[in-house]
Amino acid sequence: MKITDKGQVTIPATLRRKFGLTPNVEIEFVADQDGVRIRKRSTGSANPFKKLRGAAKGRFNVDRYIEDIRSR
Repeated sequence: MKITDKGQVTIPATLRRKFGLTPNVEIEFVADQDGVRIRKRSTGSANPFKKLRGAAKGRFNVDRYIEDIRSR
């Protein structure tokens, strides 16, 4: 396996299936004395705001908000 010019590698399909590495699963690289390991990121370390996405109801106009705060 080689690293591309962009620093990318392909995880073999057998390993992706075995460890449940499906699209959009977050992973992290962990360095230890033997090298680097890849592991699934635990749900606790995910973005805490992600679960709140879409929680606000109604329309929000960014331009109107900026005008409002500038006029204060």
